[in-house]
Amino acid sequence: MRCLSFFFLFPMIALGFRGMATLLNDIERRQSNPTTSDLIGDLVDGASTTVGRRVRDCITGVGSCEYQERKNYERPGDLGSANCQADLCCAWDFLQQELVELFRNENGTCNGLARASVRLGFHDAGAWSRTSSTGGADGSFLLSPDEIQRPENDGLQDVRIEALQLLKKYSKYGIGAADLVQFMHNVATVTCPLGPRLLTLIGRHDHDEANPPGLIPSNNASDPTFLIELFENKTITARDLAALLGAHTVAQQFYVDPSRAGQPLDSTPGVWDMNFYREMALSDPPRGIFRLPSDSALSQAPGTSSRFQAFTDETFGQTVWNVQYAAAYVRLSLLGVNNINQLTDCTKVLPDAVTSFSAVSPTTSSASTAAQHLTTPRSI
Repeated sequence: MRCLSFFFLFPMIALGFRGMATLLNDIERRQSNPTTSDLIGDLVDGASTTVGRRVRDCITGVGSCEYQERKNYERPGDLGSANCQADLCCAWDFLQQELVELFRNENGTCNGLARASVRLGFHDAGAWSRTSSTGGADGSFLLSPDEIQRPENDGLQDVRIEALQLLKKYSKYGIGAADLVQFMHNVATVTCPLGPRLLTLIGRHDHDEANPPGLIPSNNASDPTFLIELFENKTITARDLAALLGAHTVAQQFYVDPSRAGQPLDSTPGVWDMNFYREMALSDPPRGIFRLPSDSALSQAPGTSSRFQAFTDETFGQTVWNVQYAAAYVRLSLLGVNNINQLTDCTKVLPDAVTSFSAVSPTTSSASTAAQHLTTPRSI
């Protein structure tokens, strides 16, 4: 198991970094005691299939939520052919190829559409709570005309239009809205250099009823207790919330402070790296970098601050963050899904992860320069 072997192979190095030993011990405890994480959906009544058991192990820390092997999937036929239709993952492989072309810049970084797709996945799945009878990862963000009108979803208009165009093109091949939104997130994440290759499932049910309001926090939210409790009511722990916030490494803001529209949240907005956490540790952000009120609050709050610190480690931070992000996001992507045991694992069609990348060293102006090239479509 990745985390355990990682922990035992490098104990002295890990202990040399303040906070890393605590984090790795926590991962070890989580793996040895699956009951520390709530089960979701139909898994509450048991994991009765291979996919169900893999998801159960993934979200409780017993198994990995990353797929680290290189892609070896071969399409059985052309899109729309009988052989392709017989393979539930085949059409998704054609779609991922198109998405990679849409998401990747010429220099290998991920672009504004990729970043917006990451956020789109959050906003469709995250509108769910333990007490809501509807909502979650159901595609309603695309299928309902109402959710896009909510202020917390400002900046997602362009990516929603793109997603609807893809849905129109691929729906005849069995691709649905709920799966499409999460698939776009997963392809975007792995297309960004250093991003994880996440467990990717298809077969969610679509719903055109708008998800419940008030379950996605405002861009101006700044009360850490409120935010932690909001996500705990989604079965997302404070630890996992800290990992999910790292997606801001590829984010830009446009609506929190319009006078600074287009500023990224770290100095390398096209790379899935740790600069977000490192720059949050500074007393003031680098010039040209925007800091969200919620990020500032959570970086100092009990339950999340130690994770912010641990993910800055030069040697292990990227690996540990990707592990925790993968587990937290797979859970999020299945909120409100009550047929997890019947889903199909199509992780094999995702493109290979970019595990090393040489970016230009950040300077006081590099972030602004990067943002000029990476501002479409708009995000936060």
